[in-house]
Amino acid sequence: MKKTLLIVIVLLSISGITFPQTSPVKIIDLAVIPGIKADTTLQLDSTDLIVNFKIKNSNQALIAYFLFGTAPDLNDIFSVNGTFFNQSGTMYLITNGYQNEITDYSAQAFIKLSGQQNTGFNYLTVYVEDNTGLITDKLYFHK
Repeated sequence: MKKTLLIVIVLLSISGITFPQTSPVKIIDLAVIPGIKADTTLQLDSTDLIVNFKIKNSNQALIAYFLFGTAPDLNDIFSVNGTFFNQSGTMYLITNGYQNEITDYSAQAFIKLSGQQNTGFNYLTVYVEDNTGLITDKLYFHK
């Protein structure tokens, strides 16, 4: 048994098999709801969406990607990025000029879509890039 295990280990190391690295940042529980907020620009043909998700190790997160498309992983309708930053030990996600504190692992982004974009998208794909360039698993919302 030990000899067989040793042979397998040697073969794996010789063959050059590599295992993909995964990001230490993890995201789960995507929720998308229409938002109602005070807006001084008063654009009647637009929809505000509140995008919520849970994030682990947000202090290692760099960019959040929000892809609105006709199919998963597409951004053929609209896309926007959010930036994570640390201010005095508190993590924030800033998207479209809105700064939201990450509390209890919950991140929130406010995203404004035009009426045409809102009716055009069928899927929202969300994922995060960490500070080493690795990306998290993707979360999907189907309208």
